Amino acid sequence: MSAGTLIRYDGTQDPFHQRLKKAVEKRQSAYLWVPADAISFIPRLSPVFYGDGRALFTIATINQRPAYWIIRACSTWTCGLDCPGGEGPDFGEITDEIMIDLEDAFGRGRCGYSRESLFWPRRERIKNCQCEECSERGMARWPMVDDDGGCSWSRLDWPKGFDAISNPVAWDGSLLVVPSAPPAEGRAD
Repeated sequence: MSAGTLIRYDGTQDPFHQRLKKAVEKRQSAYLWVPADAISFIPRLSPVFYGDGRALFTIATINQRPAYWIIRACSTWTCGLDCPGGEGPDFGEITDEIMIDLEDAFGRGRCGYSRESLFWPRRERIKNCQCEECSERGMARWPMVDDDGGCSWSRLDWPKGFDAISNPVAWDGSLLVVPSAPPAEGRAD
């Protein structure tokens, strides 16, 4: 499967996806380098899920680490140092499409004209850009997406209460045993 043919499902009306959302969207404290720099945030589950939805990944933008979104993905996707045997695309090859889906769901934290960060205070933004978005819009807030500079990702185990097994091609990131029946309407892009 190429990145251009991702099978996407809308999880907003899917009871299983909503159960997962309730399980993972809990306040956390995390830090990137030192505990003194810890932040408090709630990881957000993408409302879009992909393929059979049996695998979980985290994705964080370089500008927003350690905060991250959770992606419910196809069990065939591979990730970096996985063992040989994965059938699908490597997660790193499809991050652009995933980031677009996250922006559609949570909003974009960059000016469409100048690419100034909308997470900066207005007085800082208008030094470089006086467009309507920079001069009139308030500061962006998590979970809006600021993907300038790239992103990082990793596998994630299913939370307690979900029937999961070890992933046969990965040292981490369990797989859901019985996938929920996907909604009748998926879309391939």
